[in-house]
Amino acid sequence: MALSVLAVTGMLIGSIASEAAAALAMILVQGFDAAIGRMISDRVKTFGPAITALANAGALVWMLTSWPA
Repeated sequence: MALSVLAVTGMLIGSIASEAAAALAMILVQGFDAAIGRMISDRVKTFGPAITALANAGALVWMLTSWPA
């Protein structure tokens, strides 16, 4: 819930740093979820969060490189 509030607040005030922080936090959370899925040998709980983390990382890089400074 806190990350959702951070993301929405960042969009409303137009803060790139806030959006980047929220995206990075979600990438880390999803990465940990994938690691836990790997530890319990569950493919769905491994690949779902891993793919989402990679997609979010790509979106973060795209946002940071395409946004005017």
